[in-house]
Amino acid sequence: MYLLGFNCYVFNSAACLLKDGELIAAAQEERFTREKNTGEFPTHAIAYCLQEAGITIDDVDHACFHWRPFHQFHRRIGLIVRYLPDSVRYWGSHSSRWSHMVRAESALREAFPGKNGRSKFAFHRVKHHVCHASSAFLVSPFEEAAILTLDGSGEMAATTFGIGKGSDVQLIREIFYPNSLGYLYVSLTHYLGFTPDRDEYKVMGLAPYGTPDLVKDFEDVLRATDDGGYQVNLDYFNYQRGIRTPWVSQKFVDRFGPVRQQGEPLLQRHKDLAFALQHAVEEVILHLARHAHRITGMKNLCLAGGVALNSVTNGRLLRESPFEHIFVQPAANDAGTGIGSAAYTYHKTLGYPRHFAMQHALYGPAYSQDACLAALHNANAAGHALKWQELSEDDLVQKTAELLADGKIVGWFQGRMELGPRALGQRSILADPRRAEMKDILNSRVKHREAFRPFAPSVLEEHASEYFECDVPSNNMLYVFPVRADKQDVIPAVTHVDGTARVQTVNREQQPLYWKLIRAFGDKTGVPVLINTSLNVMGEPIICAPPEAVNALVTTGLDYLAMGNLLVSK
Repeated sequence: MYLLGFNCYVFNSAACLLKDGELIAAAQEERFTREKNTGEFPTHAIAYCLQEAGITIDDVDHACFHWRPFHQFHRRIGLIVRYLPDSVRYWGSHSSRWSHMVRAESALREAFPGKNGRSKFAFHRVKHHVCHASSAFLVSPFEEAAILTLDGSGEMAATTFGIGKGSDVQLIREIFYPNSLGYLYVSLTHYLGFTPDRDEYKVMGLAPYGTPDLVKDFEDVLRATDDGGYQVNLDYFNYQRGIRTPWVSQKFVDRFGPVRQQGEPLLQRHKDLAFALQHAVEEVILHLARHAHRITGMKNLCLAGGVALNSVTNGRLLRESPFEHIFVQPAANDAGTGIGSAAYTYHKTLGYPRHFAMQHALYGPAYSQDACLAALHNANAAGHALKWQELSEDDLVQKTAELLADGKIVGWFQGRMELGPRALGQRSILADPRRAEMKDILNSRVKHREAFRPFAPSVLEEHASEYFECDVPSNNMLYVFPVRADKQDVIPAVTHVDGTARVQTVNREQQPLYWKLIRAFGDKTGVPVLINTSLNVMGEPIICAPPEAVNALVTTGLDYLAMGNLLVSK
């Protein structure tokens, strides 16, 4: 039985395919269209999933969508009435999106009509936060768990508490938009001069440069409540009125200063506000987790929703929450909701038991050597002078490790592409973490991004605890851990200003080639750690296909590209 799950018309459009309850393919539309965070219908992602399985739309039994547009519609109408006349512009900007949601089934049937012009699949709409909850619990290793979902909004919910048991997912409490942690973070992203709904991770990276000076002031903006929830003070915001320029109100500006425009200098008050925001969100989510533990009695926690990508908070949950084990959906943002809708339909609606756990996020397309060679020949035909060697796997690993140890920057394009926002050693830029100057070199010469942005380390799983205060696997790079004090000078390029790092632990069974490379680098240098950042430049999606990887080599400061078993130089 095949189930197609997909999401679109908001952000992070994606598709996935389940076969008898097992995830076999998943990809985001942005990787094919090169439009970052696109919300367009995922034509290319769906086509890839079908191709990967060797089937057509006629073989799909169930198609599953991440939204029920009429669910809690009365709440949305009530909000519009409450904030008239400003809210008229909200409806104007969202009515097209909503109408697309209504006709999602028609859009799928039109894009993929099937052999006789009418695909046979049954169509299922699943509530957005049920999709988030299912994307975490139903593919987790747990038989039972508490579930927290945290995002901007889905239909009308912004935060939910849930319970997962066996093949069942139940939401037991909802906190509704506009009381939203996601919209709070988005609003401050815009206030600080970054792109909302895209650059929230920059604010998280900026926060450690701040001081606690504004923490007390920010308590008036966001506070935990005695009932286990939280309250956003909407007097400080415009988003609930449909106003996006700016997202914050005049009251916020009067208290915290004028909105920073893109390109303006980052002042200390901007850094202090990022610190206060991050601190407040961490404290509230810890408060939510403790409440979830109290009301469910579970020892395990599953997390999803865009806010669950806040890896600093996730690290604190591991260390400070009462839960013994935590699972975060690798594509916790909307890109994972297709997985949730399909898993919920298979297990809850159709009643099939669980037997699959999502142990990694490597479900995107891989490319043949012929495709890689074609990209290289096309580049040279266009006037580039690329050279390459075809190497055995062992020679590729040893040669690449030597280059990295010599300070070279290498694009690493291997196997199936990652799902979600993290590069995990399939579409990565790699470099030597021992060189303190490497952070600035990568930011300026290769990534073309802000100088304050940190870089993440990949470390052999068996050596992770030697370098980081990390006692659990982190193969999807979803947790920030302290770097051990005696190692901060050893790996300065991946040690953030606050002494932490967003760690990826690399498992030999899941990623044998990447594991071999890090081990070879460790054998040469004594440090089994690499800088790992996404193979792209600022503003672009992670690279998907060979032509894009070749273009990155010729247009950025990359020194080499390891593409399959080909080692390419300029």
